[in-house]
Amino acid sequence: AAAAAAAAAAAGTDTSGRRGMGSRIERFEGAEPGFAYLKMSGGQLRFRNQDVLTDASWDVQTGQRVGLVGNNGAGKTTQLRVLAGELELDGGEIVKSSADIKVAFLRQEFREELRDDRSLRDEMLSVFSEVLSLRARYDEAEAALAAAGEDADAMQGALDTMAELQAQLDASDAGAIEKRAERMMSAMGFSPSDAELPVTAFSGGWKMRIGLGKALLQEPQVLLLDEPTNHMDLDSVEWLPGYLRGQ
Repeated sequence: AAAAAAAAAAAGTDTSGRRGMGSRIERFEGAEPGFAYLKMSGGQLRFRNQDVLTDASWDVQTGQRVGLVGNNGAGKTTQLRVLAGELELDGGEIVKSSADIKVAFLRQEFREELRDDRSLRDEMLSVFSEVLSLRARYDEAEAALAAAGEDADAMQGALDTMAELQAQLDASDAGAIEKRAERMMSAMGFSPSDAELPVTAFSGGWKMRIGLGKALLQEPQVLLLDEPTNHMDLDSVEWLPGYLRGQ
């Protein structure tokens, strides 16, 4: 995946109703399967009558690692939020290699998205929300089947629902999510015994690894990191660059 890192204070969800941003798809002849390209071109953005971005242009593509550097308040986080699809520009355009390019964004506030009462394993698995929802619905249909008794219509309805949900689970490769989560925990440096520990048991640096692992489990083509070393311990600060270089 391509990676971009930045530093700045993040704003809230965009409620401005901006519609000045253009978007287009640019094809690359001879590109390898899975190739990704993402560009901000001539980006312009104003907040509270103040220019935040003026003719901002840069790009990132598969195999590149780009560092976005600037003073606090220079608009670095804003640019990442635009590329992640959270904000719209007032002017300029976003260029993508495909309409369905997969972008993951690890925010500075990623810890707010973690649930301290979950185990490490369950926090990693929470990325697969669609699969978990399908499993819950399957369990409900299974319970309905058990409660149907001699009601043939209820039994058939439950069986039909279970068959439909099972097909969706198979198509989602649902049986592999636990293995994927285990591999990611190992890649992030966790030991097998850590899997059942609550998220609250881990330091800020290890929580960053949880957030990064969750982002990578989305299998993004472009990974955006906003000040990932904030509040990290020394071991994690030293570990992160080496891990990213190996990707």
